[in-house]
This record gives sequence, structure tokens and C-alpha cells, in this order.
Amino acid sequence: MRVLAFVSLAALAGLAACARQPVTAFSDRTPVFKVEDFYNGHSRGYGFFFDRRGNVVKQFTADENGVWDGKTLRLHEHYLFSDGKTQDRDWTFARDAKGIWIGRTPDVVGVTRGQTSGNAYRMHYVFDLKSSGSDHTLTFDDWQWMVAPKIMMNRAWGTKLGFEFGEIEATFIHD
Repeated sequence: MRVLAFVSLAALAGLAACARQPVTAFSDRTPVFKVEDFYNGHSRGYGFFFDRRGNVVKQFTADENGVWDGKTLRLHEHYLFSDGKTQDRDWTFARDAKGIWIGRTPDVVGVTRGQTSGNAYRMHYVFDLKSSGSDHTLTFDDWQWMVAPKIMMNRAWGTKLGFEFGEIEATFIHD
């Protein structure tokens, strides 16, 4: 009986995580989010990690430097956390025939898939937190919105086994 209750709760949590609005809900919003434009060059970000109760766990700043060659976007991220730790990550992104952005980095299990519509960009991926000193893998629903030219807001929800683990919120400013 306890197993059935756990499976039911996990399924319900999984369905709730999938219930966010589709990226196409932003199709008429501006400024239009062009991944290859925003991430080409330098951006500086400021953000927070929140636990599942909404408590701030860490604060961070990020420097992102990207190069778009017309087919491939190469993005280097450097994070400085409030506890003094740093983290670097290198991404490679390319669009497939359907216009979906496919991203790769060693910390992501498989690939990330992202879609733009209007001022929004939404990605889904499974992140391996070993580089952060953890044995966890988290599934992320990662949203980014252009709110003004050169200013992007980011909100990402991390789940484990269908249950919310935490959230990231940040603002990035493109030079």
C-alpha cells in the first residue's frame, strides 16, 4: 500500500512539473529572443539558488562569453558563488532541421533541447551535479525571457524523481 501511495505521489508530481505553459504562449511577445544574438559576445548575470521551500541557498554572478559562427554557438560560462567557489562550463549549441536548439556540455546527461517563441526560450535537460560535489542528477525546466533589448531573465526549476528540488532565478545583461 505504501509503495502504491509513493508511486501515485511521484506520478502526480511528475504531471505537475509538466503542466507549465508551452513556450508558444509567448509567440506574440517582444523583444524576440534570438539565442544566437543574445549569447554571441559577453553577458553578465546575477542570480540566486532557492531550495524547495523558497529559501535562498546561494547567490552567484556569471560571466558568459559566446561565439556564433552561423551554424554553431560555443558558450563559456564562469560562475562565482557567494561561498567563494567557482565553476566553469563550456556549451556547444546548434539548431536542428526543425529549429530546435540542441545543446551539449559534459554536465548534461545526453543533450538539452530548447525552443524559442516570441521573447521566450525554454530548455529541458538532465543535469549531473558531480562537478558541484553532489551525487544528484536533476531534471531542469529552464526558461529565459528577453524583457528588454540586451536584458534576459532566467528561471529554472530543478526536480528529482518528479519532486521539486529547487529553483534558480537570474538576470543577464548583454554588453
